[in-house]
Amino acid sequence: MRKVISAFLVALTGITAALACGGGDLLLPGASRPATMAVVKGNNQTAPGGQALADSLVVRVTDPQNRPVAQLRVAFVVTVGGGTAAPDTAVTDNNGRAASRWTLGTTAGAQAVEARVTGSDAVNATFIAVASPGAPALTTTQITSVNPEPSLPTQPVTVAFTVGSSLGTPTGTVTVTDGTVSCTASAPTGQCSLAPTAAGSKTLTATYAGSATFAASSGTAQHQVILAGTSTTLSSSPNPSVQGKRVTFTATVTSAFSTPTGSVQFVEGSCATPTTTWRTTSLDNTGHASFSTDKLSKGTYFLLACYLGNGTFAPSVSNVLQQQVTGDGHS
Repeated sequence: MRKVISAFLVALTGITAALACGGGDLLLPGASRPATMAVVKGNNQTAPGGQALADSLVVRVTDPQNRPVAQLRVAFVVTVGGGTAAPDTAVTDNNGRAASRWTLGTTAGAQAVEARVTGSDAVNATFIAVASPGAPALTTTQITSVNPEPSLPTQPVTVAFTVGSSLGTPTGTVTVTDGTVSCTASAPTGQCSLAPTAAGSKTLTATYAGSATFAASSGTAQHQVILAGTSTTLSSSPNPSVQGKRVTFTATVTSAFSTPTGSVQFVEGSCATPTTTWRTTSLDNTGHASFSTDKLSKGTYFLLACYLGNGTFAPSVSNVLQQQVTGDGHS
């Protein structure tokens, strides 16, 4: 028994000596709880909206004795500005430090991130940054359809378009033009109608005007505008006629599109190389052109009505009219 007691006293003496020598480094229960979080770096930065800050956000967590606390989870929470922190949660290292990268929101002005010890929201630190107006996000504008294709001059043409961006949904207006006439509708997806005034190959251009957030862009598509087809007929009254008596020649020009406008030439020979041009007369609002004469001599005449066409209607040639003129009855 004396030997057991002696051994216990020796062990107790060793523990007491150890406590006396090293008591300053020993963490007592509860002494390692986080008490303070301090910003190490990353505060008060400036960058264009939507971009990442140059420096990381770094905090240091210490206990009541100002000793670093490791293996704590620290959340980085965006509180103002709508940006993102990545990672949104980090673990403190042996120096008590945790870090994250902050990408600012696109809205210009002051923004904020708060770092919080998980489970102990009272231990926190706040980072402030300023988002400056940045370069607008790139966009692409495309014409997706043109209807009808082809079209006729002055016929309404519906042009559909879309505006896209990898950084969000563009808003604003899109103007579509063929270089002469135009129409406008809202982005990002829409359509509007314009009426090309003349035939030919047209380059349709849809232009997105852009905004403070999204850059302007444009897209093109080819479109054909063709002349409206016409048909011309020629008649006379009376036929046969009598020398020295009035004869009226009437050309009628029609089109499935609308009533043609322009002029008609009354010729002999051919429209391309007439031997005689009798008269050039404008069409009235019903598509008719007429002229009368009492100067025809006895004989047979072969006439054509040549519709000359214009920027809307295609030229056309009538049937050959055979006009018979007889004597006056006194010869």
